[in-house]
Amino acid sequence: MGAEKWLDIELWDTPQECFEVLKSRGYRIATTHVGMDAVSIYDMDWSCPTAIVVGNESRGISDEALELSDLHCSIPMKGMVDSFNVSVAAGILMHHALCDHASHLGCHGDLTAEEKQILLAEFLLRHSKSAISIAQDYAKRKSMPLQRM
Repeated sequence: MGAEKWLDIELWDTPQECFEVLKSRGYRIATTHVGMDAVSIYDMDWSCPTAIVVGNESRGISDEALELSDLHCSIPMKGMVDSFNVSVAAGILMHHALCDHASHLGCHGDLTAEEKQILLAEFLLRHSKSAISIAQDYAKRKSMPLQRM
């Protein structure tokens, strides 16, 4: 609860427009798909920025999104069912991507010092009640050495 304040929401009119913007920002697009060409999430290289598109259980991913994506991925499953609920699938994908990325880096997080300061400023703006408290928190933190996030 409350995680929505950490989301930067952008809206696009078409999957093509969305994918073009993400690719221009350096992301590859991975769509979840149950198909012969799908790569297991355990065999993917998560060291590069990846945007993950997850479809719902009944309709899956649109044909347009499948065609425009860079690769299709799947979460290997055992038993008679071949898909997870969309929220479960998204959680599994994000958890695995984060853990795999961290194991390649040797630590959690790959933000530069400048990116960390920007994130801290956003945090203070979203959580502080006034500009004075933001300035006071910033002054306190500026006097302390930068810590790893």
